[in-house]
Order: sequence, then C-alpha cells, then structure tokens
Amino acid sequence: MNEVILQAHDLFKTAGFDYAVCGGFGIDMFAGKELRSHGDFDILVFKEDKHRAVQLMMDKGWPIYGRFMEEGKPATQYLFYKISNITDNFWDDCINMWTIKPNCLPEMYKFDRLQGDIYSYKPHKWHVQNFEFIELEFDTREGNDYVVRENPRITRPLDKAILYRDGIPYLAPEIILFYKSDKYSSESPYAKPRTESDFKAIMPILPEESKKWLLDAIDATYPDGYEWLDGLL
Repeated sequence: MNEVILQAHDLFKTAGFDYAVCGGFGIDMFAGKELRSHGDFDILVFKEDKHRAVQLMMDKGWPIYGRFMEEGKPATQYLFYKISNITDNFWDDCINMWTIKPNCLPEMYKFDRLQGDIYSYKPHKWHVQNFEFIELEFDTREGNDYVVRENPRITRPLDKAILYRDGIPYLAPEIILFYKSDKYSSESPYAKPRTESDFKAIMPILPEESKKWLLDAIDATYPDGYEWLDGLL
C-alpha cells in the first residue's frame, strides 16, 4: 500500500467521521497497484462532516483553503480563501478545499496572494511522493445511498460506493470515472491525459454491474452524447 494512503488513514481513522480515498489514488486502490504518477491526493468527506474535517486539519496545524468556482472561469482561475476561523461560514458553499502541510505550499502550486486571505493559483508540475497535501472533496448521502453531485437521479448504494482494501475505504472506481467525465477532464492539458489513462486501465477490469452503472450515469448526464468518451468506453 502506498505510504501516502497509509499516513492519510492514520490521520482520519480516529477522526469520528466517514471518509474515503478518491481520485487517482482511489483508482490505484481498486487496481491493487500504482498505475501512474499523481499530481494531488483526494479524500472524500460527506457534507454533513465538512466542519469536522476543517476542524481536524486546523487542529493538526495544516492551513486550509476553500476553493470557489466563478461562473465562466476556467479551473486555473478559481479563487482560494484561507480559512482562519471555523465560524467563518462563508466557506460553506465552497466546492472543495485544499489543505497543505506547513511549509510545503511552494512545492505544490504557485499561489499568489491577491488581497487579504484571497489567493489565485497556477498549476505546477508536481508528483505526490509524501503526505503533505489533501484535496478535500464533498458529496452527499441520503439514507443508504450515495448521491453523486447532489443529483437525485444518480445514486449508488453506500455499500457499493465505498469499498475497502486492507481496511482502508476508497470510492468505487465507477464513481471516480464518472467524475472524470466532466468538461474539465476532457479539455484540460493537465487532466485529460490522466483521465484517459484511468479509463483505459480500469474499464477492462471493471465488473459488469459497475460498468453498467457508469454508462447509465453518463447517459443520464449527457443525453446528447459525449463524443470524446466513446473510445474510452
């Protein structure tokens, strides 16, 4: 098991809320081996536990930044707000969060302070080797279902959405691949090669029931078709 995953598990396993490894590292956990290099490390936390996750990272001394999407702006122009107080509820609507081990920020991304606690960033080529950065992703559950991107039409039973390897939870690969079917993953010079690599590695070994769920979810989301995915599916 990758040492980054093991250290993350040590941090979260006693936190008192559910979590799961997702993104490229989640794909690796399903495959049982490292398939490619990774530019970040993603952890899923359910939205009802967002405040607890923020408090955990603050208690550990990791600076944490809320990421906000501006309508019509590309991902490289998202703004980040440094969260200094758990009671600053302005960050409740942020799409995800970055938290960085102290003194490791220059190694990750090129952050530029715009004013006060507001930052912009530029992607910086980087390979995850140590446990020093977490991108916190937030999603919803209702009863026994995982609700994908708050879309009640796209759900997965929790026991199929959250899987385990060696006792460590990770997000099911079909859900990770569904997230990677979005516009950013199809257009970004940074994300697209990684997305294509993940689809090509996982689709041949994905169980048929999981594959059917993925195809149905993509059809429901893109009823007019999504040409760039045809070859990968």
